[in-house]
Amino acid sequence: MSVKLQKEHIKISEIVCSKYCQTTVESDIIVPDVKPDILKILQADSEVTINRRYIQNERVFVQGTVRLNILYVPDNGISGTVKSICTMQEFSHSVDIPEAEGTMDVSVDAECEPAEYTLVNSRKLSVRSRVAFCIRLMAAKEFDIATGVEEEQAVEIKCRPMKLYNPCIDVLRDIIIRERLEVPAGKPAIAEVLKFSAKAYHDRLQIGSDKVSAKGELKVCVLYCGEEEGSAPEVMEHTIPFSEVLEIDGLHEGMTIEPDYRVKDCYYEICQDSDGDSRILSCEFSIEASVRAFETVELRTLEDAYSQKVPVEIKKTELCLEQLVGSGTEVISLKEAVNVPDYLPEVHRLCECTASPTVESVAICEASVEVKGYLTCSFLYLSNDAAQPASGFSHILPFSHTFALDGATPDTVCDAKADAEHIVCTISGGKALEVRANICLSIKATHPAHCEAVSEIVPLEEEAERTKASMVVYFVQKGDTLWDIAKRYRISEAAILSANGAESEIIKPGKCIYIFK
Repeated sequence: MSVKLQKEHIKISEIVCSKYCQTTVESDIIVPDVKPDILKILQADSEVTINRRYIQNERVFVQGTVRLNILYVPDNGISGTVKSICTMQEFSHSVDIPEAEGTMDVSVDAECEPAEYTLVNSRKLSVRSRVAFCIRLMAAKEFDIATGVEEEQAVEIKCRPMKLYNPCIDVLRDIIIRERLEVPAGKPAIAEVLKFSAKAYHDRLQIGSDKVSAKGELKVCVLYCGEEEGSAPEVMEHTIPFSEVLEIDGLHEGMTIEPDYRVKDCYYEICQDSDGDSRILSCEFSIEASVRAFETVELRTLEDAYSQKVPVEIKKTELCLEQLVGSGTEVISLKEAVNVPDYLPEVHRLCECTASPTVESVAICEASVEVKGYLTCSFLYLSNDAAQPASGFSHILPFSHTFALDGATPDTVCDAKADAEHIVCTISGGKALEVRANICLSIKATHPAHCEAVSEIVPLEEEAERTKASMVVYFVQKGDTLWDIAKRYRISEAAILSANGAESEIIKPGKCIYIFK
């Protein structure tokens, strides 16, 4: 009859596959009839939104939209003016993943590199947007794992502590924010909005049962033209705090949450104030809150066993479980002097400075992880040059950081994420700028833990009684452990230590120890 085992039922979500891929979205853009011809492109911003993801026939399908905002100097003979074109590129991309099954959960992280463009003629330009994806597939996994034996069983056991990484929640929730933004005093009324951008930042979370209270802020930047013909672009910035309770089944206080906010859509309407001036923007923002929650499951796995009374057969099952090696978050500061390219005029006034971070490589070394990437900064400014009243250019700022990570091995998998939290640009000379930026860099490292867990202990019939020595003199061999020796002679580890003075270096190759039966 088998020895009765203590077992624990485990439910986890296993990361089946994590795959990186890219696609290029290309389209021709025709200048709308109501817009003047293009003389020069100043800036082409792109932002990606994933609208749908699903699995079918061992393939993962991703559908999304790239929003483009193109600023240009018009060929209308009016000095100092800037115009814009806002449009979208729809795309669909599929990836072959043999492990993909319809019952799995799929999540997609996407980021868009700065758009590349070619001016075909004054009414047409060709735009290419490169979108990078990180696709993760997760499957629910349930099993019983032996953690010990029942108390009445006279069996010596060896257990292994494990810390399992369980990514149990990955959901999307929508947050709607409505606000009226007013033009600050001293700035002209709005004639035309050239660029309307918003970015959501996480502040803090309060986790409850099946819900989380999320607080953050929305930073809005509006580039617009005043009502006076030929007026230079104006910039106004607003910060909108928000608080939302998100209902999420299965969430509880013991979990760790990683929130991420992305502005999916922005709608605005120019409205008049009480004086009849166009100084108000009535706005609605649709924010997609990506909530990922994980918990660390700590348990002791029954790894080996033996009986002092009778020989036993140990049956084992091989397990491969995801263990959390470590995680960390650091804010790194960048500071760099940036020179305006020689072919552009001097800076008179900065209109906008935006930054987009990209993680380029993650290198796992002994007890550390090195993350390298770059920050793409885009500048838009006004000059006193009548031939080039408004100009723009981009600059790359590299960054790197090393995280201490005990337990990292070559098979460790490390995810890294970078977010530009703060950027400040100042004019230090006619063709010189100084950029300061803070990047929030976070990592999470896991690796598969392969082990054999005891699934059954079966007593065997005792061998025919033979004369047994009452004492054994044993010389420790290379690779021996106290457990190995105790199991071989079916005696407890405590008995060996007691008979040999419980020395700290008792298990040392060549050491003579005494075993009393």
